[in-house]
Amino acid sequence: MVLFPISEEVKPPSQVVSAWHAVEESQRQNATAYWLVTQPSHAVLAGDLAAALSDDLFGPIDDTVARSISLHDSGWSMDDAEQIQRLRTDGSYKPSAFLDASVEQAVRAWTQSIETAGKFAPVGGYLVSRHFERISNLASGKDQRRVEAFRKREKERQQKLRPNINLEQPALDKLLDVLQFCDVLSLYLCCGSQRTVTFDRPTLKITRRGDEYRLEPSPFRDRLQFSFAALRHPVLGGKKGQSGATFYLNL
Repeated sequence: MVLFPISEEVKPPSQVVSAWHAVEESQRQNATAYWLVTQPSHAVLAGDLAAALSDDLFGPIDDTVARSISLHDSGWSMDDAEQIQRLRTDGSYKPSAFLDASVEQAVRAWTQSIETAGKFAPVGGYLVSRHFERISNLASGKDQRRVEAFRKREKERQQKLRPNINLEQPALDKLLDVLQFCDVLSLYLCCGSQRTVTFDRPTLKITRRGDEYRLEPSPFRDRLQFSFAALRHPVLGGKKGQSGATFYLNL
């Protein structure tokens, strides 16, 4: 689950940080209420962002790749659904961010996401596999055997999928960068951070004032409107009050 803390409007720190830093900060923030964005919903936004990118950044991105990116977190759907059920049953329950998932939960969700993308297209399974293999390199602490076993399985999966993908390796590497860029950009947009943030690849600065975003330089072909859905916790006004909303983003 991606948490979007609902808090009083305060001026964010002036220090410019990386987009990932802003995401981590928001997921650790305590609040009395939150908007909750499921991982599959965040992934759909990532796919929409990928489909709109300028060709001169990473090269052309076709519908199959954009759709594959939209599926990259589909394996989290069961965990998110179970958490939403708990939250709706107990309004005092504190939501848990995706960063708090155990290694066991993460590996299960990563594997299911890879399998879903692979069923859609070999390139989808390959890119999502490499995406989570990269992320797994950041895992530390307990269950390292589980993580190492995951990496081994994914290396083998990638070798099996690669002959079915009619793209040169440099082009595939760029598409992996697309997935990872759009993943973090989507997380930043979904977490509600007011921070001014930067990206290294591509070089990008995002300034936010209220509900307005300024991207310098814009990575998109045209100025477009994107959206994502969120659930409110606790429900505003009791069980029959406001429980969800759609956020629209002009980028």
